Amino acid sequence: MGSSFNISADREHVGPWTFTAEQVQESILRHWPQATVSGAFENFLEIVADVGAARSAELSYNLRHAVFSFEDRGSPVAPLTVIHQVLHDLAPTVPVVWWIDYDVDLQPLDLTGGLDAFIAGFPA
Repeated sequence: MGSSFNISADREHVGPWTFTAEQVQESILRHWPQATVSGAFENFLEIVADVGAARSAELSYNLRHAVFSFEDRGSPVAPLTVIHQVLHDLAPTVPVVWWIDYDVDLQPLDLTGGLDAFIAGFPA
């Protein structure tokens, strides 16, 4: 069984994100009209988006805990691209952290430096 990565607001400094499931869905569909965003089944949005160059992003958003997550399967660029865009649209000034599911050692991610900096701040 593989691990998964999690991304949330830095709650130690700002608390959780306050955007809604509808806002997340609207942001994703505005940038990737062919994406699928499931309904809020058991407090999760399931997201699948083709972000270009044959890269498909599969991730979820936990509505109760305000956490994006995706499995550690290959390159993280596609799911990070989706997460960065949603956060750029809905919470551009909120500090962001990531962690792997088996080690809750929170690491910062740079949302302010653009997509390349956001991706570079994540383990390859």
